[in-house]
Amino acid sequence: MEIKSRLRLFFRSRPAVLEISALMSILAIAVLIRLLPVRWGALLSEFDPWMQFRQAEFIVERGWSGFREYFSWIDTKRWYPYGQFVSRTFYPGLAFALAFIYLSLSSIGLHLDLLELAVVFPVLMSVVAVLAVYFLGKEVGGKSAGLLAAFALAVSSANISRTHAGWFDDESISIPLMLLSFLMYIYAIKKGRELKHVVVYSVLSGFFLGYVATCWGAHRFPFMFIQLITLLLSFIGRYRREILVSYSITFGLSSAIATSVPKLGGVAYVYDLTIASGLMVLGLLVVFELSSNLASKFLRSFVPRITTVALLASIGIVASLPTTKFLSTLLPGIRSELSILISVAENQVSTWATVFSDLGFFLVFVPAGIFYMLREGTDESIFISALTVLGIYFAASMVRLAALAAPFVAISSGYAISKVFDSLGGVIASRAEKRKGERVPIEYAIVTPILVVLLLALPLSPSFLVGRSFPRLSPIDQAYVPPTVVQSTLPVAASIPDWVNALSWMRDNLPEKAVVAAWWDYGYWITMMGNKTTLADNSTTNSTQIGVIALAFMSPPEKAYQILRQHGVTHVVIFVTHEVSFYAGKYLPRLLGYGDEGKWVWMLKIANQEAQRLGVQPMNERDYYDPTKPLTEGATEKFWKETLLGQLIPYKPSTQDGNVVHYYEEPKVNGFKLVYSSSPPYRSYAYVYVYELTG
Repeated sequence: MEIKSRLRLFFRSRPAVLEISALMSILAIAVLIRLLPVRWGALLSEFDPWMQFRQAEFIVERGWSGFREYFSWIDTKRWYPYGQFVSRTFYPGLAFALAFIYLSLSSIGLHLDLLELAVVFPVLMSVVAVLAVYFLGKEVGGKSAGLLAAFALAVSSANISRTHAGWFDDESISIPLMLLSFLMYIYAIKKGRELKHVVVYSVLSGFFLGYVATCWGAHRFPFMFIQLITLLLSFIGRYRREILVSYSITFGLSSAIATSVPKLGGVAYVYDLTIASGLMVLGLLVVFELSSNLASKFLRSFVPRITTVALLASIGIVASLPTTKFLSTLLPGIRSELSILISVAENQVSTWATVFSDLGFFLVFVPAGIFYMLREGTDESIFISALTVLGIYFAASMVRLAALAAPFVAISSGYAISKVFDSLGGVIASRAEKRKGERVPIEYAIVTPILVVLLLALPLSPSFLVGRSFPRLSPIDQAYVPPTVVQSTLPVAASIPDWVNALSWMRDNLPEKAVVAAWWDYGYWITMMGNKTTLADNSTTNSTQIGVIALAFMSPPEKAYQILRQHGVTHVVIFVTHEVSFYAGKYLPRLLGYGDEGKWVWMLKIANQEAQRLGVQPMNERDYYDPTKPLTEGATEKFWKETLLGQLIPYKPSTQDGNVVHYYEEPKVNGFKLVYSSSPPYRSYAYVYVYELTG
């Protein structure tokens, strides 16, 4: 009877029911949008998820002992002939999480397909992220702000791009855990919190933050943000003993976990900026604690000086110690020196268009949200405001970091929108009070539902309803695309099975001991789906070996043959994109630029770096490419006739009525025999060609 009466009381509380119903609806929207890619089958998206899956598969095949064996695993099917020490190259957290879930379910009799579990894992983690944002928003601005923030993240294109079905990569688990860590830290430092609760929340924050370090190279951001915001709160007069206790536990536990990750250097990671600066912050907090207990005004006068000197020293360390890759995020201008890094589209500097398309129209409300939060002036508001500003800065610095900013943009915009609705509701209520017995003015009665409908409908409208001029504003468009291998890397929502067919052919027809040279973009696919040994892959850990491949592709066939043979290569794979368009009554066959015919310029730059290392005369890039022309038309005759890649690409350039066109010519290159074509000429948009080294 007691349970029944409690349930009756619960359902009488309509606000609570509405809140839970709204939150469940938002979670359902988030899940349904992110499951859209499953229409094309249970496959992983992009490239890196395949290597994450390979690690989980290694553990699962060996059972519970696989967690131990992982740390001594040298993967000999990759980076031939050296192989790769996996635990020193990759973060184990994501693979460990999937393997743990799979083995745990298997131990109780639930046997799932590991690949299918990997496909839906990001979707499940997105639910955690949306819930975390809801509670963060609720801390800042109440229930309405929390619900609006959750909805904003549920339909965020930037978040969807890293949590849709098949995106089994670091961000899918790291961002939710980062948000949980921030949430627990906010709970821990809340004024008036009992010590036992401070300890519990701090332990949870430290664990979540530490696990982020086992998954994600960008863990330095949440680690150092906790340090920064703790210092900031202390310097503006918000210091209290709970902050010292919470920071000590969070920092200590997370650092202990981070120093257990082989990729981070183990115990030596203590000397890294990430931990070293945290130790300095801990020292500063101890100074604050001592100053708060000093009775002498004379002694207190020295505390600001001590903290100022320590702060300046911290800034000096921050300015001098970051690695080049980390520093390139802070200072994107230096990224042009990192050819391999910037050759990846998602590592390039963002434009205003990409920032807006990734973060959506909610970005418009962010300035108002930050204004309202800073005016509120609570610890939570300062916390989220600082996160939002830094997140947007990093999103502008690098395309892929839009996913980092998305949760904080959602919270800030949700708070701003809730304030707008509160103000509008107040106006309506006051007008109704003044005009008792009168109807609410039509402008208010109409404006409110219109705002609500637009808020819900605009982000969810597919581009075919709002026009193709804004194709990425819709999260449905962001999610409703096939896995990358199914679309053969082309930006179309359709199945182009050339890569799937080629990888299947390689798996079934190439010799077991075949060694394949291809540009590093396709290495994971060839290893995982093609089950063949590769010379290089997407981990890009051996820049010298990548340089060797680039040099081979940019060298004359005779020299390229010698380079490849020296490295044990038996087969070469190239990828070409091509279409036949109909324009002004004529058929125009042209290269599209999404394959090696568009990536070879980066190969040339990297080949020159390798040539310098070997003391070989570097190539003059202007001899191979005219930068005043479009990429697919700028290749010179020297590229087409004097490089291995130019001769292996079957579609050769010619001029037709003043237009550059590319017609198919059967490739005949000494030492290289074409043994497989994924499609006949002019029958597809993507073509995978496999050449065998002969003689």
